[in-house]
Amino acid sequence: MISGIHSTLLATTLKPTFVIQINMDASSKRNRQHIIAKIYDKSGNLLSYGVNSYVKTHPLQAHYAGIVGQPYRIYLHAEVQAIIRARGKAMYKIRIERYDAKGNPANACPCPVCQLAIKEAGIKLVEYTT
Repeated sequence: MISGIHSTLLATTLKPTFVIQINMDASSKRNRQHIIAKIYDKSGNLLSYGVNSYVKTHPLQAHYAGIVGQPYRIYLHAEVQAIIRARGKAMYKIRIERYDAKGNPANACPCPVCQLAIKEAGIKLVEYTT
């Protein structure tokens, strides 16, 4: 675990407060789980969201993957996409949700790549489904 990030992680069982409809490309329609990350400001306003991509990459994703020694994690993760979309805004909380093919919540603890991205973005609170 990245130094300093452990104390900011808050594992809670979450229920979605609202639904964001996601257009899935052909590769995500296989038996993959659906992951969404939402970033909020300190007042609870939604700033951005991101979803995992199994076909798209981004230089920032590759940068963080290289730093943590996992260069194979080049495909865009929901957390990194949400951070990219919220650049320049006061990010306070990120909420990561994962749902299996039947819509049941699953563990969405951020991977080491995303933990670093979250820490670098200055996000203070992390919530994820368990």
